[in-house]
Amino acid sequence: MNVLITSLSRKVPLVAAFRASGAFVWGADVDPGCVGRYFTDRFWEMPPLSAPDAAEQIRGFCAQEQIGLIVPTRDGELPFFAGLRDELGAYVPIGTPDAVATCLDKLRFHDHCRRCGIPTVDTAASVADADHDRFVVKERYGAGARALAIGLDRRAASAHAAALEAPIFQPVVTGVEHSIDVYVNRAGRVVEAAPRVRLRVHEGESTVTESVEHPELAAAAVQLAESLPLRGHLVIQGFAGDEGVTLIECNPRVGGASTLGFHAGVASPQWALREARGETVAPQVGHYRRGLRLVRYPADRVIET
Repeated sequence: MNVLITSLSRKVPLVAAFRASGAFVWGADVDPGCVGRYFTDRFWEMPPLSAPDAAEQIRGFCAQEQIGLIVPTRDGELPFFAGLRDELGAYVPIGTPDAVATCLDKLRFHDHCRRCGIPTVDTAASVADADHDRFVVKERYGAGARALAIGLDRRAASAHAAALEAPIFQPVVTGVEHSIDVYVNRAGRVVEAAPRVRLRVHEGESTVTESVEHPELAAAAVQLAESLPLRGHLVIQGFAGDEGVTLIECNPRVGGASTLGFHAGVASPQWALREARGETVAPQVGHYRRGLRLVRYPADRVIET
C-alpha cells in the first residue's frame, strides 16, 4: 500500500516502521531538503496548508499516486486533515475536528476530562482563578514544553504569563511523568495502551523511555481515548504518584518516542495499514511488552550524490 507521511521533517524512525510493515512510503514536506526524504521510497514537496488550493492539490496527489493511508504528524496540520479525512480517498487515522480541537486546547481538554470523571490537573486561564502556592505556566495551545515554567510563585507566574500568547496556570504535579502510547481502531475502541516512563526528556520529547506495568495509567488512558471520537495513534501524558494518576494532555498523533510503543505491542503502523485495507483490528489491551527501553540518539548516513 502507498502511505503518505506528512510534515516528514526528521521522522526517520516512523518511515522505517511503515517500511518494515510492508508499505511503500511517500514522505511529504514543504521543505524539499528535509532529512527524512533520504529514507523514504519517494518524496513529495507538498504545498503549505495555508495555500488557497492546498486541499485540492493534496486530493489530486493522493488520487494520482493511489495513496491508501495518510499519516499526519504535526500538531499544526491535524485540524486541516481532520476536516478533510472523508474527502481524500484514503484512510486518515485521525479524530473528528472537534475531538482534535479538544486535544490541542489544554483548557478545553481539562474541561472535557472533568465532565467525564477522568483524573486531570486543575487548569485556569487566569492566575486569579487558580488557588495554588506554586504554579506551572505554559501555552494553552501547542506543545506542552513550549515556554514552560515550573514552580513559580503567584507574582512570578503573572510575569511569565505576560510574555505568552495564551497562558494557562496549573499546580505543580507530583509523581513520575509517563507517556501512554494508544491505538484507537475505526470503531472507536482502544486496541492497546502501553505506559512508558520518561527517564530522560529533551525539549519535551523522551530521549530515554521504558515500557512499564501501570494498570491505573493504562485504564485512565483508555477511558480518555474512548471518551472522544479519536482514531489512530495517540500519545497521552500523565503523572503517577502516591495520590494516584493525573492526565495532563493528549497528542492525537504519533510521538517522537512512539517507536518504543510500536516495539512493545502498540503496532500502529501495521494496524493502520490493515484498517486502510478494510480489515478489522480487535482490542487486545494489556498484551504489550513491559521492560523495553528506548534510547534515542543522532545517527549519520553517507550517500553517493
